Amino acid sequence: MSAIDEQREESFNVMLSELLAEKGLKALGEVILRRKGKRHEPDVLIELNGVRIVIEGKKVGAWNILLKNCENRLDNNVCDLCMMVEYVDLPSGKLIPSQTDVKESLLTGRFNIGFISFIDRAGLDKWTNRRSVPDVYEEVGFEEILTYLMAAYSRVVTEDIIKPVVQKMEGTLDEFAHALLSTTNVDRLNEVLELRKKEAEDSD
Repeated sequence: MSAIDEQREESFNVMLSELLAEKGLKALGEVILRRKGKRHEPDVLIELNGVRIVIEGKKVGAWNILLKNCENRLDNNVCDLCMMVEYVDLPSGKLIPSQTDVKESLLTGRFNIGFISFIDRAGLDKWTNRRSVPDVYEEVGFEEILTYLMAAYSRVVTEDIIKPVVQKMEGTLDEFAHALLSTTNVDRLNEVLELRKKEAEDSD
């Protein structure tokens, strides 16, 4: 029997967040774990050096719900990075696992995970080479979760999303200018402009 069948998903989300903070997130800098109690707020909000991270976890088979929840968190400015976690296999030998059992099952369990950041939800994929669909990592262990989360965090804090957009816009404007130049009769345009200039001078 899986431990996830005997516990609320929120318990696993809270414990997973605490384990991540204990096991390695603190190596990146200051970590603040905030537990939420309101219905529409996340179970745990991690603040890592100013970057707000929400973990959305559910039983296996609820990936689309996780994706929608993370999109809503980002669109409502709750977080900068959202991690989706499907609890695939959380072994437990007890019918009613304690918190210690939950902790151990997370450390030895298997997960499907994915990440979405505010960059993905900003609608900039048409200007850049970024994929709008999040990567999914299947059947990963706890230590791998930590590695992938750190990589996603690093992308959020280091990626320059403005430069590629500016470059793409400059390229588009250059293409438009060249196209306009190739279809415009420059001599005729000069004649019209000179005529208008003369008419303006005569009216003065």
